[in-house]
Amino acid sequence: MTHSNDLQHMEPLELIRTLRKAGRASEAQALATKLSASGDPGCHIGQLGIDLSFAGLHAEAEKHLERALADKALSHFNRYLISEELSIVQFILGRFHEANERHRMIRGPAYADAFYRLVLGEHPLWQATPLEKLLGMEEPVAGMRIYVHYEGGFGDFVQFSRYVDLLLRDGAREVVVEHFPGWDEVFRHSDAVPLTLATEEQRAIGLERCDRFTFGFSLYARYQRSPYFPAENPAARIAIDPAKKLSDEANALLSDGTKRPKIGLIWKSASGVRQEPYRSIPLSRLESMMSNRACRFYSLQVGEISEAERAVMHRHGVTDMAPCLSTFGDTARVLEKLDLLVTIDTGSGHLAGALNRPVWVLLSQACDARWLDCQRFTPWYPSMRLYRQTELGNWTQPLADLQADLSAFSTQAFAESL
Repeated sequence: MTHSNDLQHMEPLELIRTLRKAGRASEAQALATKLSASGDPGCHIGQLGIDLSFAGLHAEAEKHLERALADKALSHFNRYLISEELSIVQFILGRFHEANERHRMIRGPAYADAFYRLVLGEHPLWQATPLEKLLGMEEPVAGMRIYVHYEGGFGDFVQFSRYVDLLLRDGAREVVVEHFPGWDEVFRHSDAVPLTLATEEQRAIGLERCDRFTFGFSLYARYQRSPYFPAENPAARIAIDPAKKLSDEANALLSDGTKRPKIGLIWKSASGVRQEPYRSIPLSRLESMMSNRACRFYSLQVGEISEAERAVMHRHGVTDMAPCLSTFGDTARVLEKLDLLVTIDTGSGHLAGALNRPVWVLLSQACDARWLDCQRFTPWYPSMRLYRQTELGNWTQPLADLQADLSAFSTQAFAESL
């Protein structure tokens, strides 16, 4: 908890960040708006634009970021940082084509040195890898062996896997995809698309053998030229390993004989991404939804669960599936048995969407740029529905809308089961 006495001597930008990270979104936004309108904010306008973006003030952020890029004295590295943030802002504001062109530019050879420094760091392995091996946006790939380095988290791996086959369509000889243990259980590999573990040893071998390397976000920039339709089938490479069976314990928990629709719940994320602390929600905020006795609820929340959360689960008869979920393959098998997943964690949301399972995703107002300006439906997955804050930190309206929709969903599901 941050107290008022601790805040009195902070610089404005530091104070805005502190308030935002403490969950005091309205205070952070009010101060950021005041600083934005100031003739002398006391900081670089590019940095102010970045902080406005983090606070969910995207229209204000865009103005300052564009002003910053007009400065011809801006260093190459800072131009990269500000351009990246401006592309994020423009995606969220619904200006896909402007954002996409900017994203393609900074992911190409012109900014390869800045990209290396920011994304790859000073590791000797990357320092020994020639810049010329970074795949360009328009570069032909016919006959090449392409190495796809993981970037982001599991959800990014799932979403961007759809672009792998487009490299093959363009003539790539082989596309090697990095993964972490367990991810292979939901990825359809082949002779032309082998998987390699994301270890230092395997990466060194892969980078040595490849003709070019790239990243998931770079494939998104290369191939997703329109916001309206996915460039490829979202399930092109996502499928459950047939050898992966649902455990007897999970089967027993899910086979209770009820005709009530089975609803999965995930209410917090441990990703530590820039959207925190607004990418999680107290389980107690979902109690109105869980009071719907026409539904049967199952927790797919992994990791530590507090005593207070367990009390809420017990109060509403929520079945804890976490002991049955060791890998994303386990989660995928459970999703097959559920009628709907309600989640704030987008990793599981991407998986459900790619498997064409019904999934409703709760999004903060300052969510990831790839959700664009979509309010309910998203081009990435036909089975997905979004519930998005209109005010940072305020879940009242999204939860009210979700609860009303769940009531209609449960009524229809029950009728169809008769």
